[in-house]
Amino acid sequence: MATKNYIPYAQLDAASVKFMLGTDRIGKTTITMTYGPQNQEVALVSSPAVTMWPRCSGDGNYGTMWGPTDVSKAKYTLDLTDYAINDAPNEEFNAFRKKLEEVDDALLHFVTDNQLKVLGRRNLSTEEVKMLQIRSVRPKYDKLSGALNGHTLNCSTAKFRYDGMGGKMAFTPIVCDMRGATIPNGHVSPGDIVAATIYANLVYTGVGGDKFGIHWGFTDVSVICQRTNVPVKLEVEAFKNADWSFGRDYVDLSEPIGDTYNATDQFGSS
Repeated sequence: MATKNYIPYAQLDAASVKFMLGTDRIGKTTITMTYGPQNQEVALVSSPAVTMWPRCSGDGNYGTMWGPTDVSKAKYTLDLTDYAINDAPNEEFNAFRKKLEEVDDALLHFVTDNQLKVLGRRNLSTEEVKMLQIRSVRPKYDKLSGALNGHTLNCSTAKFRYDGMGGKMAFTPIVCDMRGATIPNGHVSPGDIVAATIYANLVYTGVGGDKFGIHWGFTDVSVICQRTNVPVKLEVEAFKNADWSFGRDYVDLSEPIGDTYNATDQFGSS
């Protein structure tokens, strides 16, 4: 497997992302995606983000509710969300999301211009083609109210890969600390703040009939801050200016206050 050149997401120039048509072994139209004059893979270092459903070790999603029952088809998964960090909006993720949206828009215009070969459609407007596109960063909606409550980039990579000799070899994502030092038996937990090396694995078409989009894989995960070390907010702004006449300072009742009565004292000691 060729070494990928991961660039910081802020350096990505969407205008340098190129798409080209091709065909596979059965004659189906395919789309290849490259970057820059050397036609490199599109490979990025993501922004820091809170992950809520990571499976980056062991057998990945094998045996889970949504995973395969065959371990050879297992995938490692990583979700990057715009969940607030220490009660503050994750502005870096928002900038990262905009970069990926620029890439999605470039793909959208390419498919619109080549819709007959890719989609088997004619005369669809850009907005109509966009309805068929599965965007990289997807919105999350509240199940009860339907309100938008965040965005997520879902990445996955296969546990087993072809070795070029007719067989398969196991792959395990590298987990490292915030400075890149590898953590032996490193584990990524829900609620951790992480960054990842991600890459455009393929441009898929025909999903669900005529859906298309970019599948993002990942290779390494940097644990920037474990969930147990995430700073806890020191005050709740909504109550900061409250003024109640019956209010009193909080007293920790888990610790004894002054002299206490011990019920066993009345029996003395022998």
